[in-house]
Order: sequence, then structure tokens, then C-alpha cells
Amino acid sequence: MDIAEAANSLKTLFITQNLSLVAMLHPGAPILEWHRELTGAPRDADIPVDLMKRDTDEGVRFSALQAFEYVRELPSADVQKDLLAGPMLLGATKIGNLLIRHDLNRSERPLTQFARHFRNAAAHGDSWYFKGEEPKSPAYTRDVCLDQSLDGSRATFETVGPYEYVMFLDEIAAFAKQVTLEKAIKLVYQRRDGKNPAEIHVSLQQELESRGFKCSDQSVQWHIAQYTAQVYNGKLPEVNVAPQSYPLENSN
Repeated sequence: MDIAEAANSLKTLFITQNLSLVAMLHPGAPILEWHRELTGAPRDADIPVDLMKRDTDEGVRFSALQAFEYVRELPSADVQKDLLAGPMLLGATKIGNLLIRHDLNRSERPLTQFARHFRNAAAHGDSWYFKGEEPKSPAYTRDVCLDQSLDGSRATFETVGPYEYVMFLDEIAAFAKQVTLEKAIKLVYQRRDGKNPAEIHVSLQQELESRGFKCSDQSVQWHIAQYTAQVYNGKLPEVNVAPQSYPLENSN
């Protein structure tokens, strides 16, 4: 899975998990009702939850009805924070590991530096951990800037809430696409000698398609044409992929 795909998948899963919290905390336990309809169980029947030991037939069985009753007795705000902190920290770890694997965690990039520290926070129990002079390089997203004063404080909800997390994933997805696009253009630029504009266009489109870009989109074709003209004239195009924009909604 590439970085952009991972970021978009994590974002989608996080948004749907937000919705599932409502059903989980609802007094009527609609999730249990759905399971009963699916399995044909009686209306008030319990749903057994079996957790099996790996590679064996041994396991333990829990009561879903009792579990939901217990969850509803917990403070709602605390439960929601804990349940949403989990996927945020998992996302921080996943993105951080992918950036390391693809050698993109550079000190001159504030976004990837933020991702590095967010990954470290996940490894330190949801707390920012700035050893020595860290953060040595600027580390920020559009919404969050890290500094020494945050050391030891909670990462999720105190610094990175659901909104900031989703925006972070959008920035990561845009950054990954930009890096991929830059590599494709640079390769075509290096191989441009002796090619006419049509051949350069085809080469660039093939490179982009091999990297997962949907070149049938009109806006992509327009950009390919612009990059082609610059490459043909001996100029290495500058690339800028902006994160997705959302209209702001008033919660009231």
C-alpha cells in the first residue's frame, strides 16, 4: 500500500468509526439488533463473542449484551476519546512507518517531521516525547505546530483532535502524490532528448498511470499537457499538489 492510499484509507475508516460510536453508545444497542437480524436470533437474544487463541481451537466467550451494558455506564466523552484515540495513534504509526520505508522523513520537511513525532507519541503511550533538543527541525501541519512545551502532554485530543487528524492525513496524501508526480516528471525530463511533444506526452502519461494516477480525468490531462510543454522546452516543471479542501460548516 502506498502512502497516499494508506492516508485516504485511514481517513475513511476514522470517519466511519465516528458514526459507529453513536450506535455503540445508544441505549437500544442497534448493533446487537443488526446482528440478531443477520443471524436470525430471537429479538432479545444475547450475541456470543468468541475470541480464539491463535492456531488452536481454544478460546474464550464473552457476552455482547453485557459488554454493551457496561460501555453505556461509562462516561460518554471519555469512552469516545479513548475509542477514537486508538485509530489516530494507529494511523500515526502507519504513516510514520511508511515515510521511513520510502525514505521521505527529511529534516527540511515540516510535515514529515510532524509525522515522525506523532509516530513517536504513539510509541510513548499517546504522549509527545521530545528528547534532548527535539524537535530539532520545524514540525507542523496546517493546524498544529509542535514545540518543546508539549513534551509529556497527551498527543490526541489535547493537540491532535479528530479534525486535525483528518487534515493531517489529507496533507500526507497530497504530499505523497506530489513526490510521486515529481519522480515521474523528472524521469521523463531526463529521457526527453530526441522526442517530440506527442512522444513526451505519451511517456509522461505512461509513467503516471504506472504510479496509480487516473489519466482519463480531464484535469490530469490538462496538467500533463502543461508539463509536456515545459519538458519539451527544456524546463523541469515545478509541481504543487494541494490537500483536499472542505467547506467549513457551523456546528450550531
